[in-house]
Amino acid sequence: MADQSPTPIPAGSTPSIPATDAVVNPKLLIPKKDGQLAEVARLVAEVWGKEAWFILRWKTQADFATLSAEFGAAIGDKRGAAAARTPQSQRLQELDDQFDEGLRILKKYINEDSGYSKERTDARLPGFGLLASKNGGFALTRDRDQRLVALRDMLLPSVAAAPFAGREFGTSFWQKRFTEYETLLGKADGLAGKVSKSVSQKDTAKLELRKVLQAVVYALKANFPDTFEAELRAWGFRKESY
Repeated sequence: MADQSPTPIPAGSTPSIPATDAVVNPKLLIPKKDGQLAEVARLVAEVWGKEAWFILRWKTQADFATLSAEFGAAIGDKRGAAAARTPQSQRLQELDDQFDEGLRILKKYINEDSGYSKERTDARLPGFGLLASKNGGFALTRDRDQRLVALRDMLLPSVAAAPFAGREFGTSFWQKRFTEYETLLGKADGLAGKVSKSVSQKDTAKLELRKVLQAVVYALKANFPDTFEAELRAWGFRKESY
C-alpha cells in the first residue's frame, strides 16, 4: 500500500481548529464593568447551587454566593453614598461662595472702622483669620478644615467684638453660615469615608469573583468538551465578550 503523506499546509496559512478544541478566554466572558460582573456572578451562583456535582476544592458554592451578594451590596453602598454626597458638596460650595462675598463687605466694615486707612486695615485683617495673598489681598484659606478653624477661632470672635457686629454682614451672617458649614463638613467627611470603605470592599471582592469565574469557565470546558459553549450560556455567561 502506497505511503500517504499528509497534505502540506501552504506557507502563511493558519490551520483550522476543530470547534471542540476552540480556545476559551475567560477574560472575554467575564465582564469588566461592576454591574455586569455582579449579574453574571449572581447567575453563576444560582446555577451552581442546583448543580451538586460541580465542585471547586478551594471555593464552595455557599462562599461564592456570599461573595457575590457582598459585591452587589458594596456596589449599592458606593452608589448610594456618592449620590448622598453630591448635595452636601454643592451646598458647601455655595457657603464658600457666600463667605467670599461676605468678606468683601466685611473688609469694607473694617476699613471704615479703621478710618479708611489701608495700613491700619491690613494690620487688622489677620486678626479676623484672613491670610495675605500674593496679589496683596486678604482671604480665608481654601482648605475647608483650616477655613472652619479660622472662622471659629478668629473671624467670629473678632466680628462679635467689633462695633459693626450688629450690621447685615456682622455676627448673625457669619454665625448662621458657620453652623451649617460645620455640620455639612462633618457629614461630607463621613460620607467620604463610607465611599472609601465601599470602594475597598468592592475591589477586594471583585478580584476574588473574577478568580472564581475564571475557574468555572475552565471547569465547564473540561467537563463538557463538546457542548461547553451551551453550558457557559446556561451558567450565566450570556455574551462572548464584554
